[in-house]
Amino acid sequence: MVVLGLTALALTGCVEDWLGHPGRGSQTPEAARWALSESAQQLLEESFAGLPETVVDQGAYLTRPAIGSGWWAGLRQAIWADATGVNGRGGGAWRAPYLARFRALTDLPTRPIEVVVLTEQPDDSTWPAHWRAVAQAPGGEDRWVSGLTLAGGEPQPSRVWVDLTPLNDPDPALRLAASHAAAGRQVFLLGCMRSDLDRWQACLRTLRESDQDERLYVLVDGLGRLKTASGVLNSVLQQVDLFGRYRYASAYPYAAINTNIWLDELVWAGFIEREDVAPLRELYAYNPWLFDLALKRQLRLPGTDIALTPDVFGPVAQP
Repeated sequence: MVVLGLTALALTGCVEDWLGHPGRGSQTPEAARWALSESAQQLLEESFAGLPETVVDQGAYLTRPAIGSGWWAGLRQAIWADATGVNGRGGGAWRAPYLARFRALTDLPTRPIEVVVLTEQPDDSTWPAHWRAVAQAPGGEDRWVSGLTLAGGEPQPSRVWVDLTPLNDPDPALRLAASHAAAGRQVFLLGCMRSDLDRWQACLRTLRESDQDERLYVLVDGLGRLKTASGVLNSVLQQVDLFGRYRYASAYPYAAINTNIWLDELVWAGFIEREDVAPLRELYAYNPWLFDLALKRQLRLPGTDIALTPDVFGPVAQP
């Protein structure tokens, strides 16, 4: 019981841990100009230097964890609520504060942030000007991927998002994604980097076997599991010729849940510098979305200056 109690404290961020608590609703990007330390502000300036005029987050989630029974399910819901700033988790009361919190995180005063929000179903939410809501595709001959294939709502969508995260075997969904691209749609693969090396390599094979350079994209939407991050990131950063087919996604609230990321491991593996850890932790505690973008801008292939190129964080050409 003692071990379980300590684990619960660590997972909820109640112990001074890897990153600290995510920011509060009052900690907006605009206020960051005077509230953050000089080193954190400098890191932000470096992160935005050279980026396209409009930064695009190709995949954030409008969702909550599945309701379950038992202490573990309750703990997972508590972690999610802490990360998203949602106090109440019952019924539909979570939706409005979730949207308000994420809107505050991405409302930068210096440049527009376009956000693709992936949701289970359309609703009557008032979306900010630079947001695009994408709902799951209607059932059809491919309805086995219901909840995984998401489209813009039109009968024949021009852009499709395929979420591999919940799949044990991603290969059928990857074949479906390649067929969508061959049919002229732009396809974005989520979850390639939030699992193990085998999952990433399956995505990489699909990307290399497709000649749809401006139609099939892999989203940089995670840093892998703690035990597999090094292998995944090494391979991701080695594919320099494919950087034009990578695009940024926060997978929010994934990056806001501190148990998903361990900065010390990234330092030990050579992906970031030790001096960046303190300002990154400060950014996380203030604004986990900004932290995620800054961290991915700071990543380097160990022993080199190879980093994700600025176009990864920008828009794609219209299909």
